[in-house]
Amino acid sequence: MVVEKALIKQCLKEDRKAQFKLYKACYGRLMGICLRYERNKEDAEDLLNAGFLKIVTNLDKYNDKVPFEAWAGRIMINTIIDAYRRNKKEKEHLEYTDFEDQKFEKDRVSYNQAQLDYDAEGLLQMIRELPEATAKVFNLHVIEGYSHKEIADMMDITTGTSKWHVSTARKELKKRIEETINTQEDNSKTA
Repeated sequence: MVVEKALIKQCLKEDRKAQFKLYKACYGRLMGICLRYERNKEDAEDLLNAGFLKIVTNLDKYNDKVPFEAWAGRIMINTIIDAYRRNKKEKEHLEYTDFEDQKFEKDRVSYNQAQLDYDAEGLLQMIRELPEATAKVFNLHVIEGYSHKEIADMMDITTGTSKWHVSTARKELKKRIEETINTQEDNSKTA
């Protein structure tokens, strides 16, 4: 995402065409961030639009000594965290997933083998299947690089809870990857 200073200046003048150009320039990177945190594209698009509105309305606060993509990415992540907090308060309970019962889920859901291959989409899908809070903490720590303390402050949890979520996510992802490898090996032996 390369954004020219002239485009930002035009956006500051509330030029709608310039704002649309900025949206198109930011879309790929920001949508990529949203898709790491949301389970479906529609929810990710809602977050993208909410985050982009914050970007456009706060352009006057942008410091051009900071790369625009880093600044915009930070706003997008804050938007995602804000949405999570709102939803968390609405739910008022933690989502619980018993991974032992997922044998039933595997029978019910048909997975495309290409989706389970070791490409980015397959891993992203595995992360999306984690419990919501665990997936968000894992993304913030492992992919975005936030410390456990920063995550705890953002998500209103303790650092110990943040560490627990990352540990749980790693164990579950390792288990799922091993299962995928075993399934692929079994399929190649019978082929």
